[in-house]
Amino acid sequence: MTGRILIVDGLATNRLVLKGRLTPASYDIATAATLPEAMARLRAFAPDLVIVGQGVPGHDCAAICAMIRDDCGQDGAAIIALCPAEQRLAVMRAGASAVLEPRGDALLLLARIRGLLRNSASVDLPRAFAESQAPFQHGRTAGGLPHIVLVAETPSQALGWKHALSQRLRYRFSVQDAGQALASVARGDAGDLYLIAADLDQRGEGLRLLSELRSRAGSRDAAFVIAATPERPEMAAIALDLGAGETLGPDLAAPDMIEMTVLALREQIVRKRHADERRAEARQSIAWSLVDPLTSLYNRRFALPRLRQMIADAQARGGECALLALDVDRFKQINDQHGHAAGDAVLADIAARIQSVAGSVGPVVRFGGEEFLVLLPDTSAPRAARCAEAIRHAVMSAPIPLPRTVGSGALSVTVSVGVATFGAHPGQADADHETDSLLERADQAMRAAKSGGRNRCMLAAA
Repeated sequence: MTGRILIVDGLATNRLVLKGRLTPASYDIATAATLPEAMARLRAFAPDLVIVGQGVPGHDCAAICAMIRDDCGQDGAAIIALCPAEQRLAVMRAGASAVLEPRGDALLLLARIRGLLRNSASVDLPRAFAESQAPFQHGRTAGGLPHIVLVAETPSQALGWKHALSQRLRYRFSVQDAGQALASVARGDAGDLYLIAADLDQRGEGLRLLSELRSRAGSRDAAFVIAATPERPEMAAIALDLGAGETLGPDLAAPDMIEMTVLALREQIVRKRHADERRAEARQSIAWSLVDPLTSLYNRRFALPRLRQMIADAQARGGECALLALDVDRFKQINDQHGHAAGDAVLADIAARIQSVAGSVGPVVRFGGEEFLVLLPDTSAPRAARCAEAIRHAVMSAPIPLPRTVGSGALSVTVSVGVATFGAHPGQADADHETDSLLERADQAMRAAKSGGRNRCMLAAA
């Protein structure tokens, strides 16, 4: 199923019609005819979206929306209210995510559902990990105000929007044309929300701008609102499918429309903030899964695919790379004589010393226990040997302080280092095989260094 939807409507005909429209799209549908039934279904069914219609005995649409919002919270299910135009403001105030006419265009309803479910779906974790920007920062001023970009058919229309909205919203507003909006993204000053007229210099040009902004890394996570004439519901449906979170009429700054516009923009900013927070949490969760909590170095899960990629890159360029395998000498004695707290202190200190020497050259990894790896892309054997010696000297240069819990003091510690290099040449095996080979050769060289007396570096045979 692509989403769970609860239909709340007191009229059986309305429930059947809505269910018939939504079932072909493989949504998981539940229905409720009364408010108590709706609240019970809300808790048991846990819908992603609730459609509130007419005819629920004893309650109007706004009251039902308010009760649902109170029950599931601001981060809970999205709510679509199907009500007449005169009730729109009341239901938006009550917490509805979107408002549509009860007998409105079916394509617009489906597009609105797709958009709301898409916005509430799980974050794309691979992309979230690749992103480096902090959440909700790219378009904000130093004071933290959301940046709203207004792109209208004419400058006078945009200035009218800005004048009406800036009196009611404490946001930063800027008026731009399509070219300026794209140029601002390229400069790193993307908006947090774009309010775009559907028709700019040409019919439908605003939708093309929406599509272009959604494809740019700097602006793809912004919120988008499209101003389109109500007589063209197909334009609104297309806008929602392209990624707009809301559609409004072109007279959105008119006295009878301005409060609806303000509520809609606030809703979109809140939704963007929640989405940014989910992306940040996803990035942090992935980062934690790849980092050793004791040393703050990368862990084994990070190391193996990165090592494989380093070798594949060297093969593609006809270049070379190197791997250092380090092991703390007599580490078991440290744990046995001073306790695991002392052992942890030693590992954390050694990790910092390795990082200080090699961190700018390549990733440093705690591979397991007292063993570390250093990945050295674009590195020759002599350079790798010099790096290994620098690390060895850094570790032995000064005793490592022990925590007070084990009696303070300090320990002199050394490491043994194995150095293995990779040089691309015709007829080599695939990167997976070469990765295993490089790891094995570095490990063997490290063991040879231990067997030869410890506190030394050994270069593996090519």
